[in-house]
Amino acid sequence: MVPLMVGVLRFDQHRAHATSLAAIILIALAGAVRFGLAGEVDWSVGLALGVGGLIGSTIGANVMDRLSPAALRALFGVIMVLAGLRMVFGGDPAAGASPEPLLGAVIGIGIGLGAGIASGVAGIGGGVIMVPAMVFLLGVSQHTAEGTSLVAILFAALAGTRVNLRNQRVRPADALIVGAGGVLSAVAGASLALALPAGVLAQVFGIFVTSVGIRMVVAVYRDRRRTARP
Repeated sequence: MVPLMVGVLRFDQHRAHATSLAAIILIALAGAVRFGLAGEVDWSVGLALGVGGLIGSTIGANVMDRLSPAALRALFGVIMVLAGLRMVFGGDPAAGASPEPLLGAVIGIGIGLGAGIASGVAGIGGGVIMVPAMVFLLGVSQHTAEGTSLVAILFAALAGTRVNLRNQRVRPADALIVGAGGVLSAVAGASLALALPAGVLAQVFGIFVTSVGIRMVVAVYRDRRRTARP
């Protein structure tokens, strides 16, 4: 959403990131309902991640407000490339061992904290961080991790959007329009994710994410070279 809002709608970088985060509220809610009806949501893990996400997204949104548009674009591009490469080469990992409930709650809050910071800074949902972390560290299956991440993302998106509204970085009408357009596709995407092997879906999407991230980083580099010329 961020590159399209910048390139097509001509939003400035901060407005695009903030609008993306606000639109994710509607999109994640629609996807979470679809996964929940399929029984692919771990509600206790989602709550733990959500608590961490509330804190992390608030921190990240405040950091985002202080970054220059060029720095924000470069940071977002790097996050996209790393996330995309992980999806391309990560495949469909086997779940790790489930920790004790108390330790699992602490790990879950930590995962949510890191994902929330990424959400607030880059305007991404945080699922690219939450999903593999839940699989490897909490022993959650791939599909359940995807559904659970959507529940946790709601907390982070709400917290970050509250900060962005206060900083006047987002207009609710923009977020409603973008989010409403994503609701139907979110339900369709969740249904597709439930039907396909997670590894195949992750690899296809990872190629797209990586290419977009590389394009954004290259664009920042070219802009810097252009402005540096006498």
